[in-house]
Amino acid sequence: MGYKYIGDSNQLNFQFESGTYAVASGTRQWIGLVQDHSATEGAGVEPIRFQGNFSRNIGLFTNGKLEYEGTFTYYPQDWKFLAFAIGSAQVLTGSVLIRESDSDDANYAVPAQSLSSFTLEDAKKTAATGSNFIRTFKGCMIDSLKLTMAEGEIASCEVGYKAQNVVYSSGTVTTVTARTTKPYMWSDINVQLPSGTKLTNATEFSLTINNNLESRFPLNGSRTIETVIPLNRDYEVAATFLMDSDNASTLYNTYYIQGNAFNSMVEIKATAGSAYIIMSGCRITDMSVPSPVEGLTEQTCTIMPTNVYVNVYDAIGSYNAW
Repeated sequence: MGYKYIGDSNQLNFQFESGTYAVASGTRQWIGLVQDHSATEGAGVEPIRFQGNFSRNIGLFTNGKLEYEGTFTYYPQDWKFLAFAIGSAQVLTGSVLIRESDSDDANYAVPAQSLSSFTLEDAKKTAATGSNFIRTFKGCMIDSLKLTMAEGEIASCEVGYKAQNVVYSSGTVTTVTARTTKPYMWSDINVQLPSGTKLTNATEFSLTINNNLESRFPLNGSRTIETVIPLNRDYEVAATFLMDSDNASTLYNTYYIQGNAFNSMVEIKATAGSAYIIMSGCRITDMSVPSPVEGLTEQTCTIMPTNVYVNVYDAIGSYNAW
């Protein structure tokens, strides 16, 4: 009987890419407290039926597109993947400024693209020599990132990515030192709406960044994508509040019905460091105010920011490959 692959021996880490898309650089990096990773790997098998085969069955198979994408969730201990999702990270003394990058901006590490790319190593380790199960996904770029902050919970990130290719190995699993820094908790977080006005009745606040990546397969002799291309960027906030006389009317009448724009900020302060997520040009696009027969009444709303940037103050040192 062979060795079984057990969840406590799984590991997901990442590596920066630089110079050329899908070419890794430097050492493997700790992601955070990873909870799950699921990859969808298209083998590119194309079944063909044709006249003259004289059969109800498939006539032959051919090799089609190779497409790779996946999702992983983790409890963040730093904000590197927020920088990957938004754009650039300017490292200053004691701080990191995460700013948006657009299609006419050259990435510092791979100038031919606007967003940073990275390599993921998904490893399943066993005690048997040569029986590890390792997949290395190259040319990863963040398609979507959702940061969820909810009452009584650990702050959580869900990252959706697209990759160019995958390489399999049964060799040695890369050693990455785990960080033991406490993750960010709900008690480390406050929501300001508008900026400067702290709300004490927010029960959930999630920010989703969608880069709408497009995979293209030009006539270049390869079955894999040439690169992934970020198209329009979308931001969306889903927020839930316990109805409170201090701000129920403002949220509903001033910002939703009257349609006034506002700025908002999420302040995250912990021993691991502080992050300030600043959202400008916000509009509430949808709101629900139910009238239940019992229990607390909630307001839920969808907010669309125009711009998002983040100021981080931690001891990580660098959010870039160099």
